[in-house]
Amino acid sequence: MQIADALRLAIRHFNAGQAAEGVALCDAILNVQPDNPVACCLLARTRLRAGAPGEARRLVDRALRVAPDYPAGLELDARLRDEAENADPAAAARAYRRALVVSPAAGALWFAYGNLKQGAFDDAAGSVPSYARALTATPDEIPVAMNLATARLKLGEPHHALALCETAIAVRPTHIRALALKTTALFDLGRPEPADALTGFGTLTRTMMLPVPQGYASIEAFNSAFAAAIRAHPSRRDDYDPTKRAIRGGSLVTDLLKHGDPAIRGFHASLDAAIAAYGDTLPDLLGHPHIDGRPRGYALDVWGNILRAQGHQDGHIHNLGWLSGVYYVEMPEALRADDAAHQGWIEFNRPGYGIPDRETATDHRVCPKPGMIVLFPSYVWHRTVPFDGAGERISVAFDLHPR
Repeated sequence: MQIADALRLAIRHFNAGQAAEGVALCDAILNVQPDNPVACCLLARTRLRAGAPGEARRLVDRALRVAPDYPAGLELDARLRDEAENADPAAAARAYRRALVVSPAAGALWFAYGNLKQGAFDDAAGSVPSYARALTATPDEIPVAMNLATARLKLGEPHHALALCETAIAVRPTHIRALALKTTALFDLGRPEPADALTGFGTLTRTMMLPVPQGYASIEAFNSAFAAAIRAHPSRRDDYDPTKRAIRGGSLVTDLLKHGDPAIRGFHASLDAAIAAYGDTLPDLLGHPHIDGRPRGYALDVWGNILRAQGHQDGHIHNLGWLSGVYYVEMPEALRADDAAHQGWIEFNRPGYGIPDRETATDHRVCPKPGMIVLFPSYVWHRTVPFDGAGERISVAFDLHPR
């Protein structure tokens, strides 16, 4: 029997629920072609179902070694890595080490192993060798370089982080994460001037008032209707994945614009006008990544945040945007312009994602008030200060990203 015929017959056996016959045929094929990617992946699926991810990992690595773009192999590879990271961290680490013995040149495995160390084990120092091996295997993979740069910043090595960011920016001048990490590295190196030029507080990062939406007598009347629409939005959620959102406490409203409420439609129109005004007044800064990265057309991703006492946003950036911002709808009683503790304010330049705040950055804070928009390049670090007391802090965040 030809190998192609044997594979077709094996697939028919698996589809018919005759796993033993399919496995026997795949084993026979691998005796002739030890790295046949189809047979390896078919067997890997059976090993996964049998609860043997280590064996499945070895089979997938064999498949990808000879067919690195084989879709079934890539799918299984991603599934195995996700399952390993979500399993007991110690067991996952052992699984990665066994897999790396079989495939020591697999950049994706070294990358995933570094992520496990830096994430589950909070071991930035331990992740550096893994990321370095991954970068050697896949030198053009910017995500690998950025995770390594993050580890370097955690370890207090901004010079190494800056070099990694500059290499990435040479390839992708508007790469959001590279620009954010570069800003932090520059501050930590005692070079505030180029860092401040990137964030552009007062020019690129600035405030404005939302034009009163059509049909409303005042911004106060609009905000009252808008707050009610946000609270009653069908996409409002009190449960969300904190590893994927910066919000801590409170409620989240996803896809805010996908609702026919008149206040939401009015906000959309006024926000478009505000964004156009921002673009019309950008400074002429030839070679600046934010200016050079301005998209010809854009789409908006808009979501709402409802925070109560002690609710806040951790330090973060917006990886998919060019321009980001927040509109303030309703503020709690504790939020005051003369508050030395800055409760409920938005802060810029303090890093997040586990990078220590070494108090080297130029601090900028804005006291929000209803009707205000704060706009900033998507790579600018920002967070909010928790507040105490009654009331809710309702805001609408958004990303403008290239269409």
